[in-house]
Amino acid sequence: MRIGLFLPHVGVFGGVRRFLELGNEWAGAGHEVTLHHPLGTPPTWLGFAGRTAGLAEAQTSESDLAICGEAQTFPVFRAHRARRHLYYCVLDGDPGLPPALADPGVLLMANSGPLRRSLARRARRPVLDGLGGIRPEQFSPRPALRAAAPLRVLLNGRRSRAKKGTDLVLRALGGLVGRAPAFETLLFDTVDAATNRQDPRDGAPLPPGARFVMNPTQDELVALYQSSHVFVAAERKAGWCNTALEALACGCALVCTTSGTTDFARHDENALVSWRHPWALRAAIRRLLVDAPLRERLSAAGPASAAPWNWAALARKILAQVEAV
Repeated sequence: MRIGLFLPHVGVFGGVRRFLELGNEWAGAGHEVTLHHPLGTPPTWLGFAGRTAGLAEAQTSESDLAICGEAQTFPVFRAHRARRHLYYCVLDGDPGLPPALADPGVLLMANSGPLRRSLARRARRPVLDGLGGIRPEQFSPRPALRAAAPLRVLLNGRRSRAKKGTDLVLRALGGLVGRAPAFETLLFDTVDAATNRQDPRDGAPLPPGARFVMNPTQDELVALYQSSHVFVAAERKAGWCNTALEALACGCALVCTTSGTTDFARHDENALVSWRHPWALRAAIRRLLVDAPLRERLSAAGPASAAPWNWAALARKILAQVEAV
């Protein structure tokens, strides 16, 4: 198949990994994949096996399947000649969704169960299953990197949107000082001039022993997961919480809210699922820091529970559904 992907940029943010990983799977299976975005340059943080091209080329080329997941490139995506147009909704409240909903010629797909059900109620037409997204051979446990002490708590450090819940988790952790075994807090984020200029360190309410790891490479990011005992995700109105699944795959004991995690997180089986409030998060985190057997049980359960959501399976599932329509 000739598959055209449409993105506003190829930076680390905005669900770009999902398109790059799927494009790599399809290219590896022999499909002809072209990624269209304004600059037309290859991504620098993750290898891409397909072609990259500017948006202008989309006006003169053709695809069997065109896929878009945001508002900025929707007009070019819809004008592109393709046998099927697929809108991949990855975010609750997606500003690009209204024109896709209004266009019966566009197939719809969502990246989480709750988002898929919500979208189906609004669209009154089928919504394809786009759930999944992990590379288990990359995100995998390395117990040797996890020191016995101090315990390490890891979280996504992005603070540009309240929905990430970073400050909420920091407030929860601040209340644990002296009430749990010694622990350190690590936050990771990326700052660049093109896609995210806000430095999350500015004004961050960091508890004692907390620090940021800025602009980690992919290998460094994996090592952060592998060396951490607990990962905390407190998102709100998320589609699919990639970081929570990556943490599970690396053997972190996971504390999370239900946002973006209900498809893979099972309370007291492979995670502790918490209310989105500092006191509730604090209680769940403390439970994992204090109870080593529980922490180790959830850590051991994570990788196997994450593996079925791999990119290869998702790539096959998407094409099978499109062909069946």
